[in-house]
Amino acid sequence: MKGCNMRCKWCHNPETWLAKSQMQYIEEKCIHCQTCLISCSKQAIEVVDGRISIDYSRCSACGTCAENCPTKALSMVGETISTNELLGRIEKDIPYFRTSEGGITLSGGEPLQQKEFVKEFMKLCREKEIHIAIETNLSASWETIEELLPLVNLWMCDLKLYDTDKHQHWTGIGNESILQNIRKMGERKIPMIVRTPVIPRVNDTEEEIEKICRFLAPFADSISYELLGFHTLGFQKYESLGMPNELKEEEGLSKERLNALKQILIKYHFIS
Repeated sequence: MKGCNMRCKWCHNPETWLAKSQMQYIEEKCIHCQTCLISCSKQAIEVVDGRISIDYSRCSACGTCAENCPTKALSMVGETISTNELLGRIEKDIPYFRTSEGGITLSGGEPLQQKEFVKEFMKLCREKEIHIAIETNLSASWETIEELLPLVNLWMCDLKLYDTDKHQHWTGIGNESILQNIRKMGERKIPMIVRTPVIPRVNDTEEEIEKICRFLAPFADSISYELLGFHTLGFQKYESLGMPNELKEEEGLSKERLNALKQILIKYHFIS
């Protein structure tokens, strides 16, 4: 789902921030035929120092240049689709879901930003007996979450930082509602996977991970907890979308550092 209320500075999927289609340019695919220059009615594309340059402030994301690009160096990210169309696309995989005991995961972006679409789509999936998981930052109102509880088989949530001021700085919003919602789901024993993406210089300390473990420990019978090591595999997306990347010089988290922090999870019996 495109559209997110967070702006995590380490995000691997910046193409999901805006709830609208965007133009993406992958230079490695470009043969510099300049067909895009002719196609663009907004004159948002030009050649600068022998390279294609896109002025994203002028681009209307009409998609004409992408339609005419022979190598698909230009492409549109995002489309508008109905719940029935989406169900039609996944129905062919239902036999695989049955044999693998799998299903679908609604992710993003933040899927709860499109609550009505998500609710309608999940009802359709329920009619087909499709297992439903949802990946969410859980910053929505409790009323929104409670409304969707009967439709979701498994919740997955990132808890990026325990301190709300740090959370505000690194993600753009505070985490008060996130903590409250996790607590309420834990008290109701709703199955959930909580994950922390471990980012160098942001939350890669024993103190930070211990705070989160202490918060989650009372709900360990229904909530599992995992650490995800930071990597830079999605960083090329920022350039292809004409977006700034504040952490572009950061290196991935080492396996040694991740394993050291996992010792805290062992201490709190989240892993063995």
